[in-house]
Amino acid sequence: MTAQRRSAVIRFLIASTVSVAASTGCSTENNGASGGDASASAATAPAPAEQTDKDAAKALREELSRVGAEEFTAADYKPGRVQHIVLFKFKPDTSSGEQAETMKRFRSLRTQATRDGKPYIMSLDSGIQTSGEEAGMGMKQGYVLTFASEGDRNYYVGKPVVTDPEFYDAAHESFKNSVRPLLDGAIVFDFNASK
Repeated sequence: MTAQRRSAVIRFLIASTVSVAASTGCSTENNGASGGDASASAATAPAPAEQTDKDAAKALREELSRVGAEEFTAADYKPGRVQHIVLFKFKPDTSSGEQAETMKRFRSLRTQATRDGKPYIMSLDSGIQTSGEEAGMGMKQGYVLTFASEGDRNYYVGKPVVTDPEFYDAAHESFKNSVRPLLDGAIVFDFNASK
């Protein structure tokens, strides 16, 4: 997939998220409804996008439980090109230097994230938001990683799905822990491009 195509995929995902939220009136905020009426139920029920995220996470946890961490994170588990898209929104007080360092450190995972001493990320493209569509939801940096299998993706992602340190990448976990205090939000979206 070319960088131009990846950029188009990211713009599409952001625009789709905004369109779904706008057309359904979804919000992650509680609308202040109380009591036992229908409006209270609607206000406390997960929004469709949130439910999709919960369903995907639940399915992965069930799959992990069924096959075990060793198989779930094996390099040959469910082969096929998997795209892992990450978008960052920084806190207002995050300096431009901290943002630049975040991108530098994320890019370094291409070689520092290893399995059995060898890099396993097929490609890692990144950049700063430049779209004029006004649908970026405040996201500042974007990353598109490609893995050769769902097992490689599972090994890379680790927590909160895979919690045994023997079966996730320590370099990625360290990066996540260091960048978390700088972020005001993030979007993570994975798909198997081979299906």
